[in-house]
Amino acid sequence: MSGPDSLFDYVDGDAYFRGLRVEQRTIEVAGHSFTIVGLEDAADLLDQDDFARRFLEDDVAPYGLELWPAARMLVEHCLRSEDGKGRSAVELGCGLGLVSIAASMKGWRTLATDNEQTSLRFAEYNARLNGADIAAFATLDWHDPPRGRKFERIFAADVLYQLADHVPVLACVRALLASNGIAFIADPNRGVVDRFASLAKAHGFRIHTATAAAPNARGKTVSGRIFELRPRRA
Repeated sequence: MSGPDSLFDYVDGDAYFRGLRVEQRTIEVAGHSFTIVGLEDAADLLDQDDFARRFLEDDVAPYGLELWPAARMLVEHCLRSEDGKGRSAVELGCGLGLVSIAASMKGWRTLATDNEQTSLRFAEYNARLNGADIAAFATLDWHDPPRGRKFERIFAADVLYQLADHVPVLACVRALLASNGIAFIADPNRGVVDRFASLAKAHGFRIHTATAAAPNARGKTVSGRIFELRPRRA
């Protein structure tokens, strides 16, 4: 891992975050190479009192500190899609920042957001590691999106794993998406998400679903889908 950073502790050249070993991986997606730093099993942080308390009291889990297959699905989709040409984009639940890094490489002026400050610190570290020019990093809870901001693209990977979040995610997308914008949400075919397309239509979106696939951390191919949401024209 390159150089010391206040985010990590170093022991015999290995990096640790709060006593958990940090892994650095090189990922190839659509002909592009990314170097991403994260945790092998972020759930181990729940054994630590402050993370456990946030999980119990605020339902905030540190799962964004792992690299999930849906993020790689969305990165491939982004890299094979049109260039941003300086237009605005936001990622919801950026985790380690891979999708925001890819979006910035495609020319999107990207705001990387997460509701977990630790994830944002990892995302910012990974952006520097990859030389990515991300516009800004900010906390954002999709239950309470900021007012007065609109984006031409919204990216989100694996944010629908809890049924209770489906309506808040749709409300957040509606609040942040420009009238001519598109939101892309990647999902690893979780059963709880099977009715999301119908729900999105009921909330005023035109929706298209495309198949996707990506390897997980063990190299096994995971099948998924990418939802493309556009505001329904009056």
